[in-house]
Parts: sequence; C-alpha cells; structure tokens
Amino acid sequence: MTTKVKLYNYAKISFIALYLVLGVLSIINKSPTMDESLHLSDGIAYHKFKNFNFGIEHPPLLRLWAAIGSRLITLQTPPANSLLRNEEEVRIRNWDIQKDIMFARKTLYALKNKTGLLLFIGRCLILLLGVPLAIVLFEWSKALYGKSAAIITLGLFCMSPNILAHARLVTTDFGSAALAVIASFFLWKFSQNTDLKNFIPSAIFWALALSSKFTCIFYFIAFHLTAFIFASDKRKFILFFLIQLPVTAFIINCCCFFTEPVFGNFFSQTELSVLPEFFRPVFVFFSKISFLPRIYLKGILESIYHAGRGHNSYFFGMYSTKGWWFYFPAAFVLKTTLVSLIISAIALFSLQRKKISRSELFYIIPSISFLLFATRSNLNIGIRHIIILWPFVFLFAGRAMIVLKRGLLPAILLVALAENLIIFPHYISQFNILFGGAKNGWKYLADSNLDWGQDLKYLEKWWKKENKPALILSYFGTASPSYYGINSQWCMCPPLLTNEKLSLMPQNPDREFFAISVMHLLGVNFANKHFFAYFRAKKPVKVCGRSIYIYDITNDAYAHIVFSSVYGILGDRELSGRELNIAVQMNPRIIESLPADPD
Repeated sequence: MTTKVKLYNYAKISFIALYLVLGVLSIINKSPTMDESLHLSDGIAYHKFKNFNFGIEHPPLLRLWAAIGSRLITLQTPPANSLLRNEEEVRIRNWDIQKDIMFARKTLYALKNKTGLLLFIGRCLILLLGVPLAIVLFEWSKALYGKSAAIITLGLFCMSPNILAHARLVTTDFGSAALAVIASFFLWKFSQNTDLKNFIPSAIFWALALSSKFTCIFYFIAFHLTAFIFASDKRKFILFFLIQLPVTAFIINCCCFFTEPVFGNFFSQTELSVLPEFFRPVFVFFSKISFLPRIYLKGILESIYHAGRGHNSYFFGMYSTKGWWFYFPAAFVLKTTLVSLIISAIALFSLQRKKISRSELFYIIPSISFLLFATRSNLNIGIRHIIILWPFVFLFAGRAMIVLKRGLLPAILLVALAENLIIFPHYISQFNILFGGAKNGWKYLADSNLDWGQDLKYLEKWWKKENKPALILSYFGTASPSYYGINSQWCMCPPLLTNEKLSLMPQNPDREFFAISVMHLLGVNFANKHFFAYFRAKKPVKVCGRSIYIYDITNDAYAHIVFSSVYGILGDRELSGRELNIAVQMNPRIIESLPADPD
C-alpha cells in the first residue's frame, strides 16, 4: 500500500470518527425534539406489545431500531389498551394522535423510567446509520471523480450541520434517507452490471428504506425508472425487479413481526377518497395482491391525507397551511453552509470542461425530480423532508476537483470545519452565515429549521444559574419542563404538558422572567399570530441554545396584560383576572393607557 493510499484511508477514517464525535457530543445537552418522544415511545410499544395498531404515520423499522434500548433496560409503560386502536380508530380521517401523545408523556416523563438513557441510546443508533452512508458516498465519489473528490464529498458530509442536526435524532428523516442513498448506490452499480453481487444489497436496502418512511416510495420509483433507462441489460433488469418485489414485501412484513393481515380490501370509501378517483380501484387491487401489511397500506393513505391537508408554516414573515412552491429551494439555500454552496457552484462551473456523464445523471435526475415534487408539498415545516438531497449535493460537489487544485483541499475542509464549529452543538438552528446565521434565522424560517423544542436543558441550566427566579414559560415541544426540574407558570404550552399541576408565580417577585420558544414568539401555530408581538419588539436578556428567548419582565405591567389577554382567549378567566390584577398593582393607570384592542 503506497503512502498516498494510506493517507486517503486515514482521512476517510478520521472524517467518519469526527462525524461520530460531533454527533455524540451534540446529543448530550439537547432535550427531546417535538417528534422524538412519539417515535421513541411508539418504538418501545412495538417491542413490548408486538402490535402495530397505532402510529400509522410511519413504517416501524427505524422506531424499532431506535428503541432497542428498551429491551435492555427495565421500564414501565401504561397498559396496551391505552394506546392500541380498534378498526374504526385506524381509519383515515378518524385517526387521532392524542393517544400516542399521552402514552409518550406517561412512558417517558410520568413513570420515572430512564428516559435520558433511552433517548441517548436511540439517538446514537440513528447516528450510526450515517457511517455506512459516509462510506458509500466516499466510494461513489471516488468512482465518479477520483480520490481527491471523494475526500471533498466525505468531508462536507461528515461536517455538515444539516446532516448532523437530524442524524442524531430519534426520527425517521435521516435514517430513511441514509438507507435510500445506500440502496441507490447499489442500484447504480446494478444498472451497470446486472449481477447478484449488486442486486442483493440493492434489494435489501431498498426494502429497509421502504420500511422506514413512506417518502421512500417516491425515491424507489424515481431511481428505478432512471436505472431502467440506463441499464445495460434491460430484460435482465426487469426480471430482477420482479424478483425484488416479493423480497421487499417480505422484509416489510418482518418489520411488523408478521402480525398484520395481508391480501384484503381494508379500506372504506371515505378512506379511499384521499386518492384521485381513477387511482382508487388500482390501490384496492394492489392491497389485495401486494402482500403488504394492512397497517402499512393505511400509513400510505394517511401520509397522502396529511400532505393534502397541510400544516401551519412560516416563511419570511408569512404564514400558511398550504405552503409555498419556492419554500424548499429557498430553505435549501438558507440552510446550506457557505462552503458547500461555493464548492457546488464550482462543480457546476466544471461542466464547461467536462460534460455530465450517464453515471452522474443516475443520481441527478431523481434528485431534481424529488425537489420538483417537494415544491408541490403542503408540508413546509422543515428541510428534514428533503434531507436526502444533501448527500447527493456533496456527491456532486466532488466534481469541483476537475477544476480545483489538490493543494486547496485542506483549506476547503478547514473552512467546512470552522462553519461546523461556529454553530456546534446547535445544529438544528444553523443558517448560512451570508443570511446572518442562527441569530437571524427566525426572520426566514421556523419549526424544525430552528425551534423544535430542543433547548429545554439549556433553559434549565440558565434558570438554576440565576437561582431559580420566578418564571413564566411558553414552550414549544413535547418534553416536560417539570421533568427537568423547571418550576414555571405555563402560558400557551401544548396540551401534552398542561395535564400537569399548574404552578403559579408569586405576585410582585424581586425578579421575574418570561421564557418563550421562537415558534410561540412568532405565533406559527396560533390562530392569532400576534399573541406575543409585544415581546418581538423587545431585546431578550438571554437566548437559551438558539430557540428559547428570555425576557426580563420584572415590574413590567404590560407583559402581564399580554398574559391576561392570552389566558382570556384560552378561556381561563381565573388566570386572566389574576394577571390583570398583577398588572394593575404594578401600574394602577395601565388600563387607561391600553389601545382599544391590546392584541
């Protein structure tokens, strides 16, 4: 082995080790994000109850994988009947996630289980899926562009804040993308050489991807159509594809422990109405012959229904439930690091020297197709829904070495590391430094792009450091503040938390603060977007992590007028009156100074 080959191998090992170190270290001080509690608790329930009549929004594989720790740790859960659904409850349009929410709340925060350890194990297991993905990207880039390009691809991937943001979370976003990219690599090799050595890993990884997230159905179709176009032996490709289908169905059933019925018409006309009319009989026929589990087919319909009805979204100060066609392209630019954009631009410039090959088109065509597909989505709630694009962007970025000198390689990688460390460990909140970085992210995007409930531990540290002052909290997330020892009076917290005993702050304390998540500050999920507009005009005294703003409201009568108004809109007359009395005690003439409509 030559010295040069050894250096490339050392670089590969070093970057993968760096990816794992950055991922693990960034896990430690982050509380569960909005979706993690549900994914983890549903995975625990899969293992314990061996039943899948709940959590139909996602296939079970990654939830099972992340919850392996529950098989090693003694823990208590609520009874199965508090979570499992009957046939009527798992019908599309009847589906209600509240049982899952309450099961998660009790399992993780009420029964004194080792939640921190369970979450840490689950996050590390998802993070590990990035290792084979990193190896595949390195080998793919080396095959297309050479070893120097492979180092660029690997370095950008392993140090990408966007990759690390979601690779260390118990969700289905990164894991499904990792499995799909690995599967597409072997499919690319299979399209060039249709033999078993490439077919078997391609078939297995595609089946695992389809067992992880329903979005992978689009990847599966797009990549296989592209592979068919470029296949060296099309007849053999079709034959192997037909063999692949029962293999895929078998693995999906394995992930359901073969407990789910197959071969049936499981849907009412109301459920089928979420599909275009011409496609309904096709779907019914498919459900009867596909050997796919009933709950998997239900999940496909639920995903279509959810995508159709949309979600509360925020973009450049605008609000919508149906989104904007340009949301994902703009979010991609806003969230991608500067060095990645520059290297990708240089890669585009290299087209003048070397035309795109068929092998490059294999991943470029499906990537562009998926981005175009995403522009039609009503779920504009985070780049995690297009996370699969980044590995392919880093793969394409390797092409830049066609025009760049090798001597620039260390400088490029050092800049990538610097951009990573600037935001570490707050990867979810990373924004391109050209747009002001994380400090200005709230001006452009919200939700899982910035605030996903991940900074409760940082709030706890600040609160205890300040000797536990009086605190009013408006938190966006599914973690429990009281679980972390935070004693606060809640204001517009989600129903998941408000079933706990409400703490009232003392009147006229020496010091009093208001902590609010950015999502609530912007009013993204509120009917009235201006609940907390008063605080948007004020400068916070502290920002915990990058997503919870702290305001000093000591002797701030108008702040209590705001709280009174919010509690009043929520229908809590007692709390509304209490806050109004506090405001009047601070400033007896406050009522006279109010506008006609303080909201």
